Parts: sequence; C-alpha cells; structure tokens
Amino acid sequence: MLKYKKRFRHQRISTGVLITLEIFAIVTGVMLGFLANEWRENRANQKVAEHALQSIAAEFRFNHQQMEETYYYYSNIIEQIDSLRIAGEPVSEMYGYQLEGFRGATPPMLRSSAYNMVMVTGIIKDIPFETANRLAFIYTVQSLIEKLDDANMINFTQDPGFTALRNLRHMFILYTDLIPSVIGTYQLLGLPVLEEYGYDMRLSDGELKAKSDEQINFLDLDRF
Repeated sequence: MLKYKKRFRHQRISTGVLITLEIFAIVTGVMLGFLANEWRENRANQKVAEHALQSIAAEFRFNHQQMEETYYYYSNIIEQIDSLRIAGEPVSEMYGYQLEGFRGATPPMLRSSAYNMVMVTGIIKDIPFETANRLAFIYTVQSLIEKLDDANMINFTQDPGFTALRNLRHMFILYTDLIPSVIGTYQLLGLPVLEEYGYDMRLSDGELKAKSDEQINFLDLDRF
C-alpha cells in the first residue's frame, strides 16, 4: 500500500513539474513574441523617422537657397533705393519696375510642410530628443518670416501701390533683418543633426554669413 502511495505521489510531482514547464514555455513564447513584435515596430518606426528627417533636410535645402537668394536680391534693391535718395531722385513717386534687376516683391515663401507632417502624424516621438528640440526652435524662429509672408501677400492684393519704392524699402529691410537670424539657426543648430540626411549647405563668406554669425552669438546653446 505504501509503495502505491509513493508511486502516486511521484506521478503527481512529475505531472506538476510538466504542467509548470509547459506554462513557463507558453509564457516565454508569448513574451518573446511580444518582444519580437516590438522590435519590428521600433525598427519600422525608426525607418519612418529616418525618411522624415530626409524630407526635413530637403526642406532645409530649399529654404536655405530661398533665404540666401532673397537676402542678396533685397539688399541690392535697398542699395539702389538709397542711392536714388542720396542723388535727390523723387523716390516717393517711383516704383520697383524702374530699378535695375527688379524681379518683383515676391516674399521667400519658406516651406514647413515636412516638419508639420512629422508633428501631426506623431513621428516626432521617434526622433532623438536633441534633434527634435533643435528643429522645434528653428521652425519657431522661421515662423516669423512665414507670418511676414502672409501679411505681405494680403498687402499684394489690397494695395495697388505696394511696389512703390517707399513701401518696398520698408518691407525688404524687415526681411534682411530677419533672414540672418533664421539662416543662422539653420547653420548652427540644423547642420550638425541634418547633414547626414542631406542638408549640407554652408554659407559662403560675405555679408549674410557675417550677419548670421553675429546673430547666432546671442543664442544660448546650453538649452540644446
């Protein structure tokens, strides 16, 4: 009788061990499945984030070129207007088309759609914090030009005398004051984190670079 009891107890222990091992195997399998799925999702999210940064870098390249061309074009027009004023010409009665090389008063119209999509879709959470922090600051500074663009587009449609030299000079000076700050943040904060994604443009020596360097000296780099 005692022999049968021992055998029964042994069978119960063996069955309990097998059940425990089976449960452990199931739990381990489920956990590994979750981990593998999470790894795949993180990898996919990382690829999406990489593509997003490439799109933002392309946006930076376009905006950089727009700002650089606009700055020197506007500076040239301002110089011509000031020369006419010094010469005693009736500047208040003159219009832009009377100036050499005048191409209109079209604002630079900087792009921010790639960054806005990154924010709206939540991709920003998969971008390194330092990069995301720098981009947020850059686009905040850039929004000053975008707001100025919007205001001037309204003036284009409402003021038939918008291209009068007195109006052009005021508007162009606003842009030539803002552009060095914006493109300066591109160079100081954007270039280090976006160069590998395609934004590798640098300012050539000249007035714009000098002004940009002067502006970015006031930035508190510790916050980035």
